[in-house]
Amino acid sequence: MANQQKSISIRGVITLTAHAHQTAPDGGAEGVTPQMKTGVFCEGKKVDVPYISANSVRGMIRRAAGDVLMEQLEARGEQISRNVYLSIKRGSYARTGLDAGGATYMQMVAADKHPFAGLFGGGAHMYRSKLRIERDLYPMIAATRSLFPERYQAMCVEAEPAQLLTKTLIASRDDFERLPAGAFIENVEQAYLEHMAAKFGQNAAKKAQKAEARAEGQGLVKSEKLKTDDLNTFTQVECIVAGTPMYFGVTVSAPTDAQIGLLLNAIQRWANANALGGGSCRGRGSFKAALQLFSGSELLIENVLTGDAGSYELAAKAAPYVAALEEAITEGMAEAATLSALYPTAIKKDDDETKGKKGKAKAAEAEAEA
Repeated sequence: MANQQKSISIRGVITLTAHAHQTAPDGGAEGVTPQMKTGVFCEGKKVDVPYISANSVRGMIRRAAGDVLMEQLEARGEQISRNVYLSIKRGSYARTGLDAGGATYMQMVAADKHPFAGLFGGGAHMYRSKLRIERDLYPMIAATRSLFPERYQAMCVEAEPAQLLTKTLIASRDDFERLPAGAFIENVEQAYLEHMAAKFGQNAAKKAQKAEARAEGQGLVKSEKLKTDDLNTFTQVECIVAGTPMYFGVTVSAPTDAQIGLLLNAIQRWANANALGGGSCRGRGSFKAALQLFSGSELLIENVLTGDAGSYELAAKAAPYVAALEEAITEGMAEAATLSALYPTAIKKDDDETKGKKGKAKAAEAEAEA
């Protein structure tokens, strides 16, 4: 039987090395994309602090762990169905038709011991996940100090929440407006005239709509505002500033060594992908990670990751967990048959199982006719 720990935690500080942004769902002022914020109490007063959601980070770590399975499948020349792939990568292949809690005892035991299914759960049976993100990634400042484990409270900086935010500009340009030189555009003169006429016409209509609303002393409802296809745009994006320390913590209950190995591998991959929030292709969300591994309150590894972002390596002390993961891979944890059995996508129901009043009535009628 695989060696099993009571619980382990990976905790530490994620320090932004570039501005980071995660869009708030409720929108903001026109022309400004707001950063996600949430309320915390500080000295009896509620203050809003920017953050990165735990769900987004968990999703990135899950997908990184899923990549380990996908690489093994590809190396073996095996394939899985689309639904099994989605069950692994996002936790579920659908929003309806699932059978949460319908796994057999043996399926539950197999899922609990499996390195991936035991860590992340999910699938049609909605297996329990052993892994818990402790909280959203909050900035480590005076207002949030009391929310963190005592070991990390001294690392908080003296800054007000508003000081953590800045606005950056995204400016796109209309390359066709600048009339490309060369004979590689079809009907270039006509295409240019149509392009510019449409742009000027839309912009003129939008300005006229705003002027009319101002003259009537009314504001425009967002859904009523005219849209344009003008490719010259300027958008402000609210961001958490580079240099902000953010607390990261995950806890896993009763993991096997192979599950710890897979989690360490996934966190290494996530840290090397080096992106928090959105806009990573524009240089947003990069960070450096200083993480520790604990068993309960006992420190097992002081620096889980060594090196620099993009080329992080796992610490030498992680070797036993990496070896346990490699052994589990050898024993078939990433085989297509194993994954398809763990994450079934066609749930068989008993012949006499019915749903709702209509189903029961039909069953009764069938029984009476028989």
